[in-house]
Amino acid sequence: MKKFFESILLSLLLSTSVLMGLSFWLNIKFGFNLFNSEHWNELSRLQATHTPVSLTFYISIALAIFVFIFGLYLIFRPRFRNIFKHKELIKKEQKIEYTPKKPEIPVIHQPVEQEQKKPEKQIPQINIPRPQRLNLPKNISEIAAAKYGDIKPDIPQKDSTEYNAILSEIFTNNNFIVKTNPVISGFTPNLFAIGTNEILWIGAINCDIEKIKKSITKLTEVFTDTLSDIEININGFLIDTVKHYESDDTIKIFHNIEDLKQFISENPGKKPEGEEQENLNAYSEYIDTIINYIKNL
Repeated sequence: MKKFFESILLSLLLSTSVLMGLSFWLNIKFGFNLFNSEHWNELSRLQATHTPVSLTFYISIALAIFVFIFGLYLIFRPRFRNIFKHKELIKKEQKIEYTPKKPEIPVIHQPVEQEQKKPEKQIPQINIPRPQRLNLPKNISEIAAAKYGDIKPDIPQKDSTEYNAILSEIFTNNNFIVKTNPVISGFTPNLFAIGTNEILWIGAINCDIEKIKKSITKLTEVFTDTLSDIEININGFLIDTVKHYESDDTIKIFHNIEDLKQFISENPGKKPEGEEQENLNAYSEYIDTIINYIKNL
């Protein structure tokens, strides 16, 4: 939205500059005032009577129109294809390896007489008794009950692979492209998906909400360093089945997968058409490069 307002303001500045420049030129060259209706009436009368008008007059107006249109093109042209350039820079950065130069070690001549080796001390072995095994709960629902009280999750407990498959199906059915879950500073989300208009979704199930926020902050830093001229909209969500979190200002909180499914179905991704498909392909390749790049940070 910020870039949109910037483009509008630049367009107004461009149109004002072209109009004032053209008015100044026609006034000093032909004595023609763009803002005077009588001058326009006189021009139409000359054209109606086939009276010759200086060709430079028409060329000046045509040149001003061309400058205006070309300026609008420069302001509103799509700049998403710069992703290819940034992607290549990231790949080159990954290939650079630093090999430190080994310092030269001076040769020291040892004396002929060597000290006698001292006998090694024998350390007595101490038998430490093994502690007893703790009786830990085997089910995650028991852990949640022990920590948060008698709270039952709204959905049956599944392993992360099953959760990931369910989330992947929800987002795929709503025009999003699901990517491989990256490792971001030691944290692996349950979903990592992208859509048109540079949208990115990252979400997890039953985890510390601060881990999601730190991951979004890290991704924002990487996007800013590698793609400063394009803004990527990052959306985070947490499925909190144990109801530890009620709401958050930056992360969307759901208490079961059905709530998430309903929200995404009401806010699906836009299906790409024409040039949007080309931009989405470039965006997808850029995200794949970032996934490989960020795991080394």
